[in-house]
Amino acid sequence: MTVIPQRPLGFGEILDGAIQFYRRDFGLYFLIALVGALPGYAMVLAMGTPSPGIDASGNPDFGGVGFDGLVVLLAVAVSWVGTLAVAVAMRARLEGGPASLESAYRGVLRPFPSAIGAHLLAILLTGIVGVALVILVMILALGLGAAGSFVLALVVLVPLSLVAALLVLALWFSSTFAILPAVLLEGRSAGAAIKRSFELTRGARLRVLGIMLVVFAIQNAVSFGLFTFSGGLDMFTSPATVGTVGGGWMALQNTLDLLIGSLTGPFLVATVFFLYHDRRVRLEASDLETTAAAMTLDGP
Repeated sequence: MTVIPQRPLGFGEILDGAIQFYRRDFGLYFLIALVGALPGYAMVLAMGTPSPGIDASGNPDFGGVGFDGLVVLLAVAVSWVGTLAVAVAMRARLEGGPASLESAYRGVLRPFPSAIGAHLLAILLTGIVGVALVILVMILALGLGAAGSFVLALVVLVPLSLVAALLVLALWFSSTFAILPAVLLEGRSAGAAIKRSFELTRGARLRVLGIMLVVFAIQNAVSFGLFTFSGGLDMFTSPATVGTVGGGWMALQNTLDLLIGSLTGPFLVATVFFLYHDRRVRLEASDLETTAAAMTLDGP
């Protein structure tokens, strides 16, 4: 990967390098991500205004909520194919080759089983650990509450919940950050890609977590702001407000999310490649391997 400096990279260098690399072929990556997100966007538009969670008689609307959740899940899954296509194009450019919309989506076919399998395994692993942590926190809180220490239970529950959330996020990023590079650059299988992620985060899980949280914040800040401005948070505090959101406003918000996601998604992928390179250099001296290979090719 000659495009990336062959040395360890600092926190800021990883983010800046990802931005600069993204800018070199901005139009291509944006188009690839946009094409990948369009089917999911169409699904969400067809869904219309989400179910308020209760029907006309005031009973829980499990069917409506379940259907909406299924549509959103399918939309996210379809959009993920676009993310993989962006990664395919970035791999080609990192290796100095050409990339196009057509070649990116054609190149998705071979790595797709390993990439999707690795992410599904990571979701299962993270979900199991997350549920276990929630149960432990709740048992402790209920135990303190049963003993009459309600204030202490609240004081303990909040920080423990935050710690549990950080542990789940750390596990997620530790198991997933190197999946795409491991599959695309090293040809690893699903399980091996997850193992590779854990190997490369050894001794630097907090650093990886910090970088990925910053990128996640950059990627989602604008969409979250639009969601809040449109009254999205009210849907959680007062579900009845869901039915008052106009279809036109929902369509506008979904369209803005489509454009923003297509703009910020490739930045996340680029950061993953730069972070993967940094971890390889620090743990495996891959910069020396690259230099030696170049010297061999150049000859005496």
